[in-house]
Amino acid sequence: MDFGGDLSILEPSVAFQIMSFSLLTGEIKFVTHDNVASFYFKKGELIYATMDTRKKKLGRFLIEKGWLTEEQLAKVLRDYWTKDSRGRIGHALIERGYLDYNSLSEAIQEQMKEVVYEVLSWRKGQFIFFHGVLPQDEDILLEVKLDHLILEGLKRLDEAKGPH
Repeated sequence: MDFGGDLSILEPSVAFQIMSFSLLTGEIKFVTHDNVASFYFKKGELIYATMDTRKKKLGRFLIEKGWLTEEQLAKVLRDYWTKDSRGRIGHALIERGYLDYNSLSEAIQEQMKEVVYEVLSWRKGQFIFFHGVLPQDEDILLEVKLDHLILEGLKRLDEAKGPH
């Protein structure tokens, strides 16, 4: 661990901005009593985000977008769980011709944005930064400015509170 802190003192949006303004490269991990989210930065740019307990798995997300049917997902999952060696679900969807790479990339990027939005609401827990740690074997990276994500996330939080 290179540095860390308490989310009740330093909110996630501030921790993100420190990463960005300091042009840091590495992983910042946010840990609560029931969840863990990891964000990877390269020279201050957010490139990847993941959460242990995602609200929506990739398959469900693709079905809601209308890019995949329940039957297609069921076939891919059945094959996936019966194979000895498992690749990635997204690649299996592409191999079957159910999805193209651009749609997969868009879906994964949307999922990463949702991770940012959710973590912005966390006020209890810890954060830990590991300098130089980057995501392994990830070929789909986030392509949006962090300040836009923070603004959208804070707007969503404000709207969820309702009229003042």
